[in-house]
Amino acid sequence: MAISKGDVISLMNEFHDTVMFKKGTAEDQAAFFLHPEPRIFIPHGEDLSLQTNYEIHQKLTDERHIVLEPFNITPLCDDPERAHAVGAVYWEGRPLGSSDEGLIKCIVGEDWIVQRISSGELKIALYINSYHRFLPDSAPIDLK
Repeated sequence: MAISKGDVISLMNEFHDTVMFKKGTAEDQAAFFLHPEPRIFIPHGEDLSLQTNYEIHQKLTDERHIVLEPFNITPLCDDPERAHAVGAVYWEGRPLGSSDEGLIKCIVGEDWIVQRISSGELKIALYINSYHRFLPDSAPIDLK
């Protein structure tokens, strides 16, 4: 069965819901990944461990994410079944204790390699945040 755009968007939404709404631990986040000790690679900054990602999101509230179009899926191979997913999400959130003006607003480049495992479940093999474009009226945030 080919990996579809819907499959990838579902995985992406589940992962982001775990991080932003459920405030999932590094271990909770790692369940979405194929390999042990996964990282979020950030070419324009410091790569993030899932523990660091957890710590960043613990400092935020009122988060939301919206997958933006276009979002492209390119099949890579059949054995293992892999696809390359490239697009962006709109991400916003408010630092805990900040005023109404303290809203972080950012377009985040998403560049993933996903793989279907023998159970049929889709996993993240490689996760790259290719860019963070903060909107002009965004509050600042330290992504470390």
